[in-house]
Amino acid sequence: MGVLFISHSSQDNDRATRVRDWLHGQGWREVFLDLDAEQGLAPGHRWQDELKRAGERCAAVLVLISPSWLASFWCRTEFLLADQLGKRIFPIFVAPTPFDDLPIELKAKFQIADISVPEKEADGFQRLAVGLRRAGLDPDSFDWPPPGDPNRSVFRGLKALDAEDAAVFFGRDAAITKGLDDLRQMRGGAPERVLVILGASGAGKSSFLRAGLVSRLKRDEDSFRVLPIVRPGRAALTGPEGLQASLASAGARTAIAQPRDLIEAMATLRRAAAPRPDGGAQSGAAKPATFILPVDQAEELFAPENAEGAAFCSVVAGALEGDSDVLLLLTIRSDAYGRLQADPSFGTAQQRLFNLPAVPAGSLKEVIEGPAKLARPPLAVEPELTQALLADLSSADALPLLAFTLERLLTDYGRDSKLTVADYREKLGGIAGAIQAGVAAAVGPWPDPHRLALARRLFIPALVQIDHDGVRRRIASRGDVPAEAQGLAAAFVEQRILIADRRTVDGTEIETLEVAHEAILRQWPTLAAWIAEEGEALAVLAGVRSAARDWRAHQDDAAWLVHRDERLGAAQATLAREDFAGASDPAMRDYIVACRAAERRATRGRRRLQGVAAVLALGLIAGLGWAGWTYRAALGSLLTAYERYRPFVTPPATLAAAAAGTSFQDCGKGANDCPVMLVVPAGQFMMGSPDAERGRFPREGPVHPDAVRRFALSKFDVTVGEWTACVRGGGCPAIQQPDWAGDSSPVVNVSWNDAEAYARWLSQMTGVAYRLPSEAEWEYAARGQTTLAAPHRVYPWGDALGTDNADCQGCGSAWDARQAAPVGSFKPNAFGLYDMAGEVWQWAQDCVQKDYTAPLWCGMHSMRGGAWDTPPGSVRSAYRGGYIDYNRSPDQGMRIARTI
Repeated sequence: MGVLFISHSSQDNDRATRVRDWLHGQGWREVFLDLDAEQGLAPGHRWQDELKRAGERCAAVLVLISPSWLASFWCRTEFLLADQLGKRIFPIFVAPTPFDDLPIELKAKFQIADISVPEKEADGFQRLAVGLRRAGLDPDSFDWPPPGDPNRSVFRGLKALDAEDAAVFFGRDAAITKGLDDLRQMRGGAPERVLVILGASGAGKSSFLRAGLVSRLKRDEDSFRVLPIVRPGRAALTGPEGLQASLASAGARTAIAQPRDLIEAMATLRRAAAPRPDGGAQSGAAKPATFILPVDQAEELFAPENAEGAAFCSVVAGALEGDSDVLLLLTIRSDAYGRLQADPSFGTAQQRLFNLPAVPAGSLKEVIEGPAKLARPPLAVEPELTQALLADLSSADALPLLAFTLERLLTDYGRDSKLTVADYREKLGGIAGAIQAGVAAAVGPWPDPHRLALARRLFIPALVQIDHDGVRRRIASRGDVPAEAQGLAAAFVEQRILIADRRTVDGTEIETLEVAHEAILRQWPTLAAWIAEEGEALAVLAGVRSAARDWRAHQDDAAWLVHRDERLGAAQATLAREDFAGASDPAMRDYIVACRAAERRATRGRRRLQGVAAVLALGLIAGLGWAGWTYRAALGSLLTAYERYRPFVTPPATLAAAAAGTSFQDCGKGANDCPVMLVVPAGQFMMGSPDAERGRFPREGPVHPDAVRRFALSKFDVTVGEWTACVRGGGCPAIQQPDWAGDSSPVVNVSWNDAEAYARWLSQMTGVAYRLPSEAEWEYAARGQTTLAAPHRVYPWGDALGTDNADCQGCGSAWDARQAAPVGSFKPNAFGLYDMAGEVWQWAQDCVQKDYTAPLWCGMHSMRGGAWDTPPGSVRSAYRGGYIDYNRSPDQGMRIARTI
């Protein structure tokens, strides 16, 4: 239910005690009153800190209004802060007080219960009780077992907990309160329209959404109306858990093709909502309920097989813009957030990021023992078992592994309503043994090679995929699984390692299979080894799926036929494999046929170009004059691309499967024709600098979480030699370099316009997307840290400047304040990138901002990293510079990025 916080004047202590006693008598046990001997302020503690902590974790604030309350600056400040934080507020007159004297923020927004005189007390308390219950703050906890499911297990294994499991969802109280506060702030006028629950695989995002937030939002019917949860799957609009199914379950129209369709559906639901009888102290009573559209596993919107993902994003983003009483609540993996951020529809929607880290180690005990107490009959968990489980859990996949282990312990050894450390250690074999026991039960404890080969055919490629966001599970139809593996699939379903479901797709009911949780892909060693062995083939398959979807979405436009040369050969070889042949659908096969035809046309075109070039060369000798020279330059550029770059380009599918830190070149290896690139892993980080960082500027704040998808960044600054190749190719201007600059020096005197020209030229030569990095990508790459929990560091190497770590004015190197050092003169950072601090300023793609909340100011673009002639404060990872787009300076260079 959450804590009820009583805000009152010290002059009204007796009345506050009366309210607390009434709440206790009605069943509300978690009440914070500062003067309470047990739950109030403890002697010896700082009262400001205690009040702040109580306010942060409380679910609602009861404001006791009296003339003394009005006269207290601190009381009014407490109310305004609670309102700003999105808390539920219940004002109560506890003494006669002129209504007109109340703050406008209170009397304009809230209905007020009145217990100021004895004859009003009964009615006032009744109205307060009604308001609390309508807000979802019922004194009774969630029912267990849920109605209609008396045998439901308290341990759900790898299945996500749903709304009916709210009673057994433990360990996330503070996060739940924060999430509800965020949504109330957004409903109350905050600019964000999308709450993004961001967390790593295994953090428990789905359970947090369903059992944590949705279960409580459904109780607060005055403020929110929650639509059935959407899971995009393979069809985000028309699928069995798509948008149209969600609206149909709620009683609205189901044909959704445009934003106005969704807006009209919401209007229909509002008209159909029965008005609630008046009464009860409630907050925001005059404002209609805000619709919440929850989307679970939003990364599936961007999966290659989801042909409706782009349409879903367009429809929902348009509806958010057109209907101010709709909010989007979604979960997404941290490594996939960049896809959402870059989506052309959602890219402009204001988002609020909600970081959901792993369950704190101190809360895992509650996750184990809390549900056990609710079992019928109660389940006894040996204290030694709890300690053993906590000791065996590592940070990786701790929550799903714990859930799977507890479910198996209960199912296999809990018939006497006891779970013991002996069962866990000796019979199950510990945490590691839980998954292995399930596998052994399905495959056999001593599987023969045929049985193991069959398991490999079952999982790969049907149930596993590798794409831009790494290794993920895949929803497959039974038809995707080889016929000979169907019996083995049923055995894995029985062991709860796979989940079987029935779904209606395009009017046809099909049975689907899915790995129960992505932790299985990492924690079953044999499967992890198979995935590693087939990583390149799985990445090739995902690349074909994605490309085929884009090709179809653009009406079979030949410009979207991106498989050619070696990449096309790899795709054909993969799809021709017997074990992978069934993984392709007609659209993929049509796409490959079209690519082959385009390749044949391109080969004929190259031959014609070579012939024309030869004729032009002869013509030049014969005196064709200026026209011959003009056409020769254009054709020469094309021939250079096909001879020096495109044969060496690393396919995107190969990079998607490559390990972080992998180096590659999209030209001849070791040549100066293009930069050495490095694969940067996906991750998340805290962007900006905290207030206490020495040398900080306001434009570096506010500090905020950000996520970056996998991309490639040049290992070094672009060098003079690499720039010269662009000049020779006609893509870049010839720029005067200082006397100290050699081929291995970073190119300088580069304006933002010059850097953009280099990116365009390299993209034309290679046929892949080169660009300048975004500010978020640059700072993430400079910090070399992949998690929000990583300690904040001032410089890429640590908090202290040190000596000889970089080239700047006072960094202690041989080049300080004299010139830029040759690239690679200092140690690389944690990602393997060189010279991310000092040497030369590096242009970013982004326009300049006053700070991260301010509008973009284009015409000037951001620069990062500091330079050889700037002070140490400018080489901090958070420092943000900027300059006019056409400006050139001897300390301005560049670094190049590639989308993968």
